[in-house]
Parts: sequence; structure tokens; C-alpha cells
Amino acid sequence: PDTSSTNQTNTEEITLQNGKFIRNCQIPSDLLRNCRDIEQDEFKFMRYTACTSNPDDFMDNGFTLRQAEYHRETELFIVVTMYDEDVDELARTFHGIAENIASLCARGSTYLTVLGVYQEGIAIKSIDDVKVKAHIFEYTTQISINQDLNMKTADERIVPIQVLFCHKEKNAKKINSHRWFFNAFSPILQPKICILIDTHLNVAGICGEIVAMTSWSKLLNPIVAAQYFEYKMSNILDKPLESVFGYITVLPGAFSAYRYIALQNEKVDGKLEGPLASYFMGEKDDNDESNKDGNDERRNEEIINNEKSTNNIFTANMYLAEDRILTFELVTKRDSEWLLHYVKSSQAETDIPKSIDKLISQRRQADDDNELKQVTTHGNDSLQFTPIDTADGYEKAKNALGHRKENK
Repeated sequence: PDTSSTNQTNTEEITLQNGKFIRNCQIPSDLLRNCRDIEQDEFKFMRYTACTSNPDDFMDNGFTLRQAEYHRETELFIVVTMYDEDVDELARTFHGIAENIASLCARGSTYLTVLGVYQEGIAIKSIDDVKVKAHIFEYTTQISINQDLNMKTADERIVPIQVLFCHKEKNAKKINSHRWFFNAFSPILQPKICILIDTHLNVAGICGEIVAMTSWSKLLNPIVAAQYFEYKMSNILDKPLESVFGYITVLPGAFSAYRYIALQNEKVDGKLEGPLASYFMGEKDDNDESNKDGNDERRNEEIINNEKSTNNIFTANMYLAEDRILTFELVTKRDSEWLLHYVKSSQAETDIPKSIDKLISQRRQADDDNELKQVTTHGNDSLQFTPIDTADGYEKAKNALGHRKENK
């Protein structure tokens, strides 16, 4: 029999929007059955953007976000940086956020696929030989999955949440994720604050207590006990005392909030100065494989001419502690009176390592090993794209979560 037809690949032509690869992907019907609102496109489609820009030039290069096109005012903008966390940790974090957002409203990869935020097989590596630097997925989800891997819907007070999932092509550590958050996305959304700050207007940043997830029996392990003691001493002695003076030496990146307007830079004598400029000083622009466009050349020239250049070993060593640099720059910002506070009643739980090898491994960074689907570009106006079965990908992710739940 003639089997040539089975080896043929159907392709779909995608028209580039102002030279940008943007694709709206249908959400599987099985997922929509769990949703209350299914009329608007933001609930029915997940939007994918192949970003070829650096974070600092994201908006200048014509990239935008779906939320901005709805002309909504962004009150709360939360960044969750991920490295190699498993589904349990991601579920616990995201569901905690969902519950807190629902509470605020009442006052006034597998996991992400099930939420509708991510779909396999649509990410691309390059556009007209220009390498994609970030994959941006946007979807307004109406469900959450708690730490027990049970799906929660509007019936359990889960409200629609606009989720932006930025998957970087290259792992460049947490500070680079914050560069995308502050320099690429925040200027477009213009949030009032980056995460809720329910305090005085001159408070630029806050942090809460990070609580080690453990039990009294586990404290018999000296590695666990030492970490538990470290967390408690920091939250009992250090931060409350520092908060009295309005300056906390370190706002932990794992659980802190900043007022966006306080982070803004300003030009002084033609040079960019401010908290964000100093915060990203230690991250070199050559993290990206290419440094050939005009924007990169301009930015490199600014770094060379900047008095805070990290060319010498003493200055470079100082900028290794970027969290401390950011807090110092906030309270010493020119013509400002910003303060930093510690909020004891706000708590976040963290799962601490229980063995020495895991403790060391937790602090080790490695390059991402991503395998993304290849596409072939044709001219500057369209791409030939192989369609995928989104429902099949959703079912696989859902089954994987179900299998993991049974094992628990």
C-alpha cells in the first residue's frame, strides 16, 4: 500500500504581526469545562510570543503584552522565578498566590499546561535567523491546583487571574528574570505596585517571614535544625530591629514586594542612575549570545562610561550581592525618603534541604537544556508552522498530574 501520505507533514502559515511571531492557541475543551467564563477570547486562547529582544529593549522594539491591549490598570504584578522545582513546589506556590488574590478580591510545565498557561510544541528557536531569547505565554486562567493536586474552580472562590509565563531560552539566574520583570514587562503594564503593599506611601519595599517547613521530629537532623535556627534568628532578631530604623539590609528575593515607582531610574549628568540600574550592574549584557545590534552597543558604551562600572575586582565583588545593593539604593535614592519594612504577619513557607548533598545542589546553577520545536522561516512576513494537537498535550499533562497524585 502507498504510505507516502502518512509521512507528509501538514503546515500552517502564520502571518507575522509587524515582524513579530505571535500565535493565539486554542485552549482544550476539557479545560474550559472547569471554567465559568468562556465567552471572551482571553479565556479561550493562550497567546504565545517568540521574543527576539533583550529585556531592556522589549518595549522599544515593539513588543507588548496581552494585558496591555485590554487597557486595564495593573494593581498587582507578581514574579515567580523557577529553576528546577518539581510540580509539588510549583503547585504549592501558585495555589497560595491564587488563594491570596481571591482573598484580596473578597476584601476589595505540566502544572502550567493544566492551567492553560503553557502548550508544548509551539515554541520556536529563531525567526529569520534571529534567535528567540524568551518564549512568552499569556492566558487568563480560572482554575488553580492546590498542593494536594486537586483542581479548584470558581466554586471554591478562585477568581480569573491573568498569567504571563516567560520561558527564557537561556538560564541566566534569578537576577535576569527580574530584569525581564522590571525592564521588559513592567513599563508596558505600568503597575501601581509590583506586589501588594498595604502600608504607608513612602514604603518602597517590604518582606515577610520565611518559615521553614519542618516538624519537631525532623529537627533531630542537624542540617535541618541549623537551617531552622538560621531562619528563626533572622526573623526574630535581625529584620524586626532593622525595620524599626526603616532600612532592611536584605529583602529576600524569594518573598518580598517593591513599589514600582520607587525602583525607577533617573538621568543625572547624562548617566542613568537609580535602584534598577545598580541592581542589574552585575549582570553583563553578553549573557545573550549575540551583542551585535545597535541597542547592545549603546548599552555597552553606557556601562563603560558609568562610574559604577564593575571592571575592578572590588566593585565587581560588591555587585555579587545584588539584593543588598537594591535595598541600599532605595533608601539612598536622590531626593527621596523611601523606607523598608518587615511584616511579621505575612508568611511564606519554604521546603528546606534535609541532606548535605541536596543543600549543596540547591545552590548550584546549571544551564537549561531545552529542546524546542524547529520551524522554517520564509521571508519576513510569514512562517510555515506544524500544527499540534493541544488537547492531546493537555490530556498528557493532566494524566501526569493524576499519576503523581496517586503516588502521593
